[in-house]
Amino acid sequence: HRARSSTTKEEYIKCAVSVALELTNRLCVIVGMDNNNDSFNASSSFNASFGVLASSPGNDSFNFDGKKHFSDGPSLLILIEDIVPDNIIVVSLEQTEDGISCAKDFTAAIVDVKPATSGRDMFETPKLTQRSVCFALGKILFELFSQGDPLFILDMPSVINGDQEDSFGDLLNCMNLGEEDGIMPSDSDDAQPATKKSFQSPFHTTMTAVSPEATKAKACLEERGMPLSICRLVSDLLEAEEGKPNQYISDTALLSLEEAQIDLTQMRLHPQRFLFDLTSPAEALNSAFLFDPTVNGELYGREKELETLMDAAARVSLHLRSSFSGAAPNSITSSGRGGKPGVLQTMEGYSFVCEAIFLSGHSGVGKSSIIKNLVASCKESDWFVLSCKFDRQISPLSRLLQTIDSFFGHFADNQKDVYAQESFARISLSIEFSIDADCLGQLCQLLPNLRKLFPMASDRAQNTEMMQNSTSRDFFENFTDSVGSGRDRICHLLQLIFKAVCCGGYPVVFVLDDLQWSDAFMMSILGDLIQSVGSSSAFSAEEDSSKGGLLLLGSFRDNEVEEDGFVMQQIKNLERSNGNSNVSRLFVAELPEYEINTMLSAKLCLPMRYTRMLAQLVHQKTRGNPLYCVEFLKAIIKENVLSWSVKSRQFTWDDTCIDMHTMSEGVVELLTRKLRQLPHDVIASLKIASCLGQINLSTIELLDLGWFVPNLLESLESAVQEGILEKAGPLFAFSHDMLQESTYQLIPKEERKALHKKIGMSLVQDPAVVDNAELCSLAVDQMNMCRLDDPIERALFSRLNLVAGKQCVAASSYEQARGYFEAGISLLHANPWSKQYSLCLELYEMSVISGYMDGDVEAVSKRLNVILTNASFDDALNSRVLQAKLLASQQQYSVAVKGVLAILSYFGEEFPKNSSLADVTSEINAALPMLKGVTKEKILSLKPMTNKRKLNSMKFMALLVTLCFYHDTLLVPLVACRMMKLAIEEGYCDDTIPGLAHMSYVLLQYSDDVELAGHFGRLCENCMIGNPQEHSLRARLTQLHCTVKYFVEPFQTSAATAQNAYNSARIAGDVDNAMLSLVVYTIVHIFSIPDLAGLHKKMIGFLYQMAKHKRIGVLITTMAYFNTVTALIGNADSCGVDPSIGLKTHSEIFQIAEHTQNAFLMHHMIVNQMYVSCYFRQYLSVAVVAEKYGMKTQAKRVLDFYFIFYQGIAAMCLARDTKQNKWKEIGEKSVTTMTQLLNHSTWNFENKLFLLQAELNYLNGRIAMAESSYKAAIVSAHDHRFNNEEALGLELYGIFLVENNKVVQGLQQLEKAREEYKVWGAIKKADAVLEFIDLIKRTMCHRDCNHNTIWGHTQMTWR
Repeated sequence: HRARSSTTKEEYIKCAVSVALELTNRLCVIVGMDNNNDSFNASSSFNASFGVLASSPGNDSFNFDGKKHFSDGPSLLILIEDIVPDNIIVVSLEQTEDGISCAKDFTAAIVDVKPATSGRDMFETPKLTQRSVCFALGKILFELFSQGDPLFILDMPSVINGDQEDSFGDLLNCMNLGEEDGIMPSDSDDAQPATKKSFQSPFHTTMTAVSPEATKAKACLEERGMPLSICRLVSDLLEAEEGKPNQYISDTALLSLEEAQIDLTQMRLHPQRFLFDLTSPAEALNSAFLFDPTVNGELYGREKELETLMDAAARVSLHLRSSFSGAAPNSITSSGRGGKPGVLQTMEGYSFVCEAIFLSGHSGVGKSSIIKNLVASCKESDWFVLSCKFDRQISPLSRLLQTIDSFFGHFADNQKDVYAQESFARISLSIEFSIDADCLGQLCQLLPNLRKLFPMASDRAQNTEMMQNSTSRDFFENFTDSVGSGRDRICHLLQLIFKAVCCGGYPVVFVLDDLQWSDAFMMSILGDLIQSVGSSSAFSAEEDSSKGGLLLLGSFRDNEVEEDGFVMQQIKNLERSNGNSNVSRLFVAELPEYEINTMLSAKLCLPMRYTRMLAQLVHQKTRGNPLYCVEFLKAIIKENVLSWSVKSRQFTWDDTCIDMHTMSEGVVELLTRKLRQLPHDVIASLKIASCLGQINLSTIELLDLGWFVPNLLESLESAVQEGILEKAGPLFAFSHDMLQESTYQLIPKEERKALHKKIGMSLVQDPAVVDNAELCSLAVDQMNMCRLDDPIERALFSRLNLVAGKQCVAASSYEQARGYFEAGISLLHANPWSKQYSLCLELYEMSVISGYMDGDVEAVSKRLNVILTNASFDDALNSRVLQAKLLASQQQYSVAVKGVLAILSYFGEEFPKNSSLADVTSEINAALPMLKGVTKEKILSLKPMTNKRKLNSMKFMALLVTLCFYHDTLLVPLVACRMMKLAIEEGYCDDTIPGLAHMSYVLLQYSDDVELAGHFGRLCENCMIGNPQEHSLRARLTQLHCTVKYFVEPFQTSAATAQNAYNSARIAGDVDNAMLSLVVYTIVHIFSIPDLAGLHKKMIGFLYQMAKHKRIGVLITTMAYFNTVTALIGNADSCGVDPSIGLKTHSEIFQIAEHTQNAFLMHHMIVNQMYVSCYFRQYLSVAVVAEKYGMKTQAKRVLDFYFIFYQGIAAMCLARDTKQNKWKEIGEKSVTTMTQLLNHSTWNFENKLFLLQAELNYLNGRIAMAESSYKAAIVSAHDHRFNNEEALGLELYGIFLVENNKVVQGLQQLEKAREEYKVWGAIKKADAVLEFIDLIKRTMCHRDCNHNTIWGHTQMTWR
């Protein structure tokens, strides 16, 4: 009454729907408790109905309108006769200072049922049934929506207007029932096909058999202007009446409260579609969202999939938000299904930085729609979004680069957004810290929009563009570092880019759609990306790894990928890997019939019981494929099988016609039929677009010359209006790949090649085609799909394939480049080496380069053989360089050395076949006067080397000296001396720097002039800075430089050198030297830098990288150091190491080294074992290993002086215990050798010499001198930052004091040693020292024991 008197009719109807829904919800609770609980007590139903009101503050009764609605008394049961309008209490409550009071807003009402009588026996009371309650609810709703009239008034004759049907006829006559928008005609008798039988609800077709109350109620409510949905609901509820004989129950009768809940919920949430009447076909179609491509349809039946994605997004968002102070607004959260706590409410402390979910399923099941739905939520929550969709026309790498470039273009075009610019500042800072200017220029070549953001890199990028016009020889100089280096370089750069984007302060969602059209390289990039984003880089700070969050969503058609193919294999590998990335798969199945019915109900704005039969037919026809379902609905609407009836104000359909609707080829046939109905010009435009995959405005301008259709752009815009294409800025693309496939199928097979050729020839008319990389590739792609017979055309497109391939090489797309070069080769003359020599040579060489950079060894070998057979010797020099590198990559060093020596002989540079150490010494001594005069100024002042033969000689000697490390080491000093001689006599060239590095190494190994060796090392390092090949040189030469640096510079500085070498190697794509740099870094860290726990964590990442790149040699070596660190920190559990890596024990690694006779690995294993044994005072083990694997040469390697150091410590301790003279001799020899090393570096060797001298003095009984040396060793180790050796000195000094009756002072030193071991991170070693301290203290308590016996026992127990 209040609502009716104070609101409009529309508002009253909405209010009544809200009250009806709340009443239905309450009845569901009452019926559920009454029927599902057999041990039900007398107050259950009462509490169910009055649960909310009974818990209200105040007395036991509640006053509303001055009346007490229930009072004190026994608990009551609800009977069916209680469910009547008079017993329904509707209260809209609001909280006030005095408690709860009534409010006028009935849309948030509380509805309860009041029992009519008391004193009922629950055991004699019949249980409520759904059907009886539905009928009772119908009577209540009739009174509610009739605004107070009870149901019995329907028995009054005047209630029903006898002229009602006429009024409907008058309404129809005054409305335009013709076709609207060319889609749906009216359902008048004259417009219907003769065979069509329009569907109506059984309620309409069998009116006389239906409950008379239902019929009268519907007519009465219609007369009072109630919407059809209300009339239908009340009528269907009243059909649930029980007890009448021979009663007909229609299929639409409401026999379930849950169905009534659904109806009322739809009315309240979407009143314009489900509550109020739709009055025209156009309005009905708009409500269905079937023909408007600008409206994203709602997803149906995908709640579980969306929840999975939302939970993953919430975890990423939570991780990122918790990394910054204060949570950012608009964060995605997850509350779980059904109001239950979601993942974020039940778990804390997520360590995931990267969440990756791969959606699989057949085409059309809605994978992309699910992802788009989540992406829309991410955009609203201020996520960074990158979306990449692969297709058959464009290479996967190119598509990925376009996506990233568009992302950066957003920043360039969004200068006014302060928050975006702050975020970009973080991203740009991360990029600048990760790479140098030269590498940034390379990135700008890959991603042109970066030039707008990094103007200083534009010059470098423009220089890179000049390479498109360079010859194959220029590419040899810039792109042939090592086999597969191109792939590794681009992979590393993309990792840096994504890690920088993830550090922008916002979570990132990265979409990769249609992965079935990616390739193995793209999946490899994807795998590396997931692994790298989820963990810190090899040398990044620990805290940096928690500042980014990435949600990666991939999708693919599971029926178009092989189980053992590259897509599935990469996903399986990622699922098995450990780390901060959570990888999972999500299968998206076809929709079941129930969900199809849900969708039809929503699209047609009808209750689900009305669309159930239609859903069965649609599911049968489409097998539950959502895309097929939508297209099927569009088809039957356009064919007038499903249409809107103005008379009945709802959609109607013909079951028989739908059942007869056949589609033998499924959705493809359906889409093809749809396309054929479009105008001719639109179809022609779509055919062109299907050949190109996607088309932009600049391409349209070239094609829109009347060759194809009168107005190509206008036709494409029409296709957008039809929903066939989507437009994003200047780009047109198909809205679904199946539409592209169906369009392409419209082109007759015999006409496809001709159309491709016509498109290609149209594009090459532009004079700028050679300079426009995108246009050139587009034209060449089209021409490569057709057959060319004309010699002029073949020559033209052979050269254009060369241009397009060079552009791809410059953009690091090597696989695509090789495809162009091979296509160009196929278009050459039948006798190309005589007719088209220059073009042929360049195509073959570029094919070799791209294959070499891409790691395709087999293809490179074949093309190299052709070049070496047909090209002249001078023209094939670059190919011979590659051949030698290729042989070296296959460990065929002897063959490679032999070939390079033959080439050098051709240039007049002869080398002895069998060299001796005497030859080496003589060569070095002869070169020393020349070498001592070499300075940086002299090198920089050298004239450029111009003699072509000498330049080639330097190139091949630089290659030879590297190969000789693995085959003939005595050739290394001879070649290095020759290179320096040529540089000084003939001038400076790019290979002068490798000559300096090798000369530095040679001087260290084969002469006593370590200072000169260090001078050449520093000279090499200075000359590398600013060199165009800086990264490649640093990657190749750092190992040599560090070998010298260990002897002449502080040992700790080599860690930064190794770090720079690693980064340079990754940028250069030199995986071999990158992995070696990790080994060097590990060695330096273990022997001189604190934080073993941090190193342990980093080494887990090192092991993964080495295993991934299959660098088994360095992997096994690093395992040895990993075991050493584990032994010191006491973490025997290898948690975090991927089980697939197969971590080896020390004994297993020893066996591998002995079995393979790997001297490099054996050397590292020996020092590792001596290292651990010495720190744990297992001196006999140290001595045995040193004696068995003693050095045969002069100590010139980094680990050699540690061998000497640990052997000397162990020998002198054994000499004191055993009194054997042989141990003393070994100790004295160690002191002598360390004294010699001290001449080269006080920093690295002084503390070690002092500690050895202290042990020797103690052995010789010079106690005062020993104590002085111990103290000097401790101070020197501290000053020179050898934390581990300071701890070792404190420990040995403490033992010395204890054994010499200075127990208190000794315990103090041991405590200091323990603290230093803890600082170092050697927790297990610190615990061992603590045990020794406790042993000493316990021993002091045994006062009855002899003093000497006590200390003898203590020493022997410790040792």
